[in-house]
Amino acid sequence: MSSPQVPTVFAIDDSPLNLKILQRFLEKQGWKVFIAEDGLTAITEISQVQPDIIVLDIMMPGIDGFEVCRRLKAAPATAEIPIIFLSALTDQKSIVKGLELGAVDYIHKPFQQEEIITRLQLQLKLHQTNQALLQKNQQLEEQIEKTARTQAALMQSEINFAVAFNQSPDPIFIYGRNSGCIMDVNQPFCQFFGLTKQELVGVSRQQFYFWVDEQQRQSFLRDLLLWQKDGLVKFENREIEVYDQEKQVRTMLLSGEPMEFNRVDCLLFVMRDITERRKAEKQLKILSQACEQSPASIVITDVQGNITYVNPKFEEISGYKSAEVLGRNPRILKSGNKTQEDYELMWKTLASGRNWHGEFHNRRKNGELYWERASISPISNQQGIVTHYVAVKEDITKEKQQAEALFHQAHYDHLTGLPNRILAKDRLQQAIESALRQKHIFGLMFLDLDNFKKVNDTLGHDAGDQLLVEVSERLQRALRQTDTVARLGGDEFLIILDQVSHSRKLMAIAQRLLRVMRQPVNLQGLEFFVHGSIGITVFPDDGFHADVLLRNADTAMYAAKLEGRNMFRFFTPHMNQAAQQRMAIESELRQGLSRQEFQILYQPIVSLESGQIVGAEALMRWHNRLLGTVPPDQFIPIAEEVGLIVELGEWLLDNVCCQAAHWHSALGEQTFWVSVNVSPRQLKDSYFVAILQEFLQRYQVRPEWLELEITENLILEENGDLLKNLSDLEEENIALSLDDFGTGYSSLNYLRKFNFNSLKIDRSFVELLPHDNNTVGLVRAIIAMAHHLELKVIAEGIETPEQWNFLRLQGCDYGQGYLFSPAIAVEEWENLGQKPPFFP
Repeated sequence: MSSPQVPTVFAIDDSPLNLKILQRFLEKQGWKVFIAEDGLTAITEISQVQPDIIVLDIMMPGIDGFEVCRRLKAAPATAEIPIIFLSALTDQKSIVKGLELGAVDYIHKPFQQEEIITRLQLQLKLHQTNQALLQKNQQLEEQIEKTARTQAALMQSEINFAVAFNQSPDPIFIYGRNSGCIMDVNQPFCQFFGLTKQELVGVSRQQFYFWVDEQQRQSFLRDLLLWQKDGLVKFENREIEVYDQEKQVRTMLLSGEPMEFNRVDCLLFVMRDITERRKAEKQLKILSQACEQSPASIVITDVQGNITYVNPKFEEISGYKSAEVLGRNPRILKSGNKTQEDYELMWKTLASGRNWHGEFHNRRKNGELYWERASISPISNQQGIVTHYVAVKEDITKEKQQAEALFHQAHYDHLTGLPNRILAKDRLQQAIESALRQKHIFGLMFLDLDNFKKVNDTLGHDAGDQLLVEVSERLQRALRQTDTVARLGGDEFLIILDQVSHSRKLMAIAQRLLRVMRQPVNLQGLEFFVHGSIGITVFPDDGFHADVLLRNADTAMYAAKLEGRNMFRFFTPHMNQAAQQRMAIESELRQGLSRQEFQILYQPIVSLESGQIVGAEALMRWHNRLLGTVPPDQFIPIAEEVGLIVELGEWLLDNVCCQAAHWHSALGEQTFWVSVNVSPRQLKDSYFVAILQEFLQRYQVRPEWLELEITENLILEENGDLLKNLSDLEEENIALSLDDFGTGYSSLNYLRKFNFNSLKIDRSFVELLPHDNNTVGLVRAIIAMAHHLELKVIAEGIETPEQWNFLRLQGCDYGQGYLFSPAIAVEEWENLGQKPPFFP
């Protein structure tokens, strides 16, 4: 074995790369490394090198690691060298097999370099300790042997033999060479086995049944027989296990010396009971291994608190070597974060003889802080006097960090760093309890960004995230540090305004928040203006419970959105009625189609020049069994929001195509089209055009018989599926009409970009004609611009002959409204078609 200053390791692995990495790392640590890529080469070289420790792979060509281990342990020259398996096999069966073959440890691949060096050092130290213990045992056994020889020599003296034989405390028996039987025994031998001398003298070797292990007994009997033949076999310090008189297993050290007894060649056997010594050694070995290999840091001090022992784990965790701390007080680790009162309580507990459990925030040798969970116990002597203290400590720094990280992840929004819904509800509950104790009010605001989805759809989610971060920072800057700003998810924020003097203060704060939010935000080089809607509740006026306050704030926010957005609203009880009405509509809406509660009405589209009916707009109506007739402006936004609009839209297109085919079978080649409103969500559905094509083919409908109406706000969204669908509709020659023109923010660029056939002037303009000069000028401009772009113009909401005349004179192509006909059921169209053309 190499010198302890330069430990050697022999690594065996069929992977040159693994060997190279392991060799480079261990040599860097000051180790001398020998390597082999196969088991047979390694077995030959290990016998020559005699390394301190062996690192052995399992899965190798030729013979595997298990066979290599077996052969090395079978050879006397290599049997004592510790072997560590380093393998990718992680199953329990492989690990158990490796340890049964004699390996001292088993490390999984891929390995951590720190783990390899720690385990190598630990096993090498343990091996060296075991070797030292064996050497001491050998010295003791030699002393025993020397004593036995001395006793035998004395016994050979005729004068002293009888005295020595009978007064020896150890069991002794004399075995005759020629007779092959016990010739004599002393009294301790009789007492040990619970037999009389008469029962023992004359017993042949085949009758030696006091051995525990039959194989051990047979080996002893064979050696006795060989000694009888040639007298050359030695019986020196053989460790055996036998049953005593109480059938308890005892460990004995058996030594035999040739002698002449009554002029007969004999063997004088002395048996020394070493049972307790072996138990103590075993316990000491286990204790030593437990301390040295313990994953916990162990520190032992005397009653004055001076360190008398530390294990390797302490050195690893603290950074101090054993020699640096022996004789010193553990206070060298103090970080100053534990109070004097804490230490006094700890010593008071220990002084009373009780165990102390707690945590330390200590400082390593390099100054780094770390957390330890510790258990300190007093150690007493046989008189019950405390002589030492033992501390078992576990480094919980990572556990603390992980707990803090998990707490942060569970309670804070990962994007903005604001409290999330869980923490917000906890702080809301704290605000309620504080307000009840101190009898003050506080405010709760629910803020939702207006049209946030457009940012995600047009610029992408990264821009949306940037906007959310900017909004969160603005909100925090605009409020007090004692207030809480939380992100509930998406574009929803919750604001807790603690200890507000009056509800009027909440109004001023809401106005300030809306003002700071209206400032432009730079996203990807473009300026965006963000707005929000705020709902406000006041504790205790609007509720005593967190869930009630949250629900009411959400209701107030929704009311603010319905009233035009970019504003705030305080909660009022009637808002709950509106919210309940909305929930009822949503609930019944989901069953409306299956119950056949929907109906399609058609409103005529008239040529303003000829008065002839040239088309019809399909309008959906809903009559519910519980709610009665629900207006479209109530149920359609809800259907859009909850995703039912796609299903309703498909049902509408299916029926309209069927009706268009029926009308054209009667009209022949007469010009007539049916106009259908298409929701934004439908047009952003990637299957929309395919479904429409299926309806057209099913009912044999020509594309020119159909016109799809879309709102101008929709075309502002640069959504991929939307743009593709609009392009596909243009290829199918399906006409597009821009609905409610003038009420949104679209520009001429969008009218040029998409192939629209017509645009509709909203009824809000038509109802002011022809008396409002501003409206007159605006309508003239819309008609002129549309005709310049080769678009037809349809005016909605015509109710008077004056409106018709004005629009006709300005060149407006088509119109619809109550002047001509309200929306009617398809059964009434037959009578309508028989009437003469309309005239003003």
